[in-house]
Amino acid sequence: MLTTEEAAALIRQHKAKYPAMEIQDAIKLLYQSEFGPAHAITDEAAARARLFSELRSAGESDAEPLTVPIGGGYSRVNLRALKKYGADPEKLAEIFIKSAAPAGDKTRFSELLLSLAETDGLPFDKGEFAGCAARYAAAGCPAVHHSRAYGEAFSPAYRVVRTELVPELFSGK
Repeated sequence: MLTTEEAAALIRQHKAKYPAMEIQDAIKLLYQSEFGPAHAITDEAAARARLFSELRSAGESDAEPLTVPIGGGYSRVNLRALKKYGADPEKLAEIFIKSAAPAGDKTRFSELLLSLAETDGLPFDKGEFAGCAARYAAAGCPAVHHSRAYGEAFSPAYRVVRTELVPELFSGK
């Protein structure tokens, strides 16, 4: 689990890289850092099918990095960058599923968000962040989607995986 300072630094870093990021996106980022992708895989076959469907529609990009570290031992693997880096989509499906082992603690995560709400230097209005964090924690810290603004600005297409498994994207090539 990230410390309050690490979480604040991660939020600032991502806000600088993704300026359309809203509080909801910051919470999603931290949620993924704490819990990984377990919420996205209730049925492995369906998760695989969604991945390959998204891969077909995501397109390709030579400008995007293959991975974006998100803390907690996880990274986002950019689907549009797979071909550029010669990564194997089948291996991505495998490591995505491997990465879905249950992780994290909702009580600790709530405490992290509430402590962030008291932190100076976040790139959001402090009161607004505190209100969002309190409502989110009271709701039981469910998985959330990216904000509309983030989605429209960046068209996110990625899978969260354990960072230590990323080299497996190139095994067997």
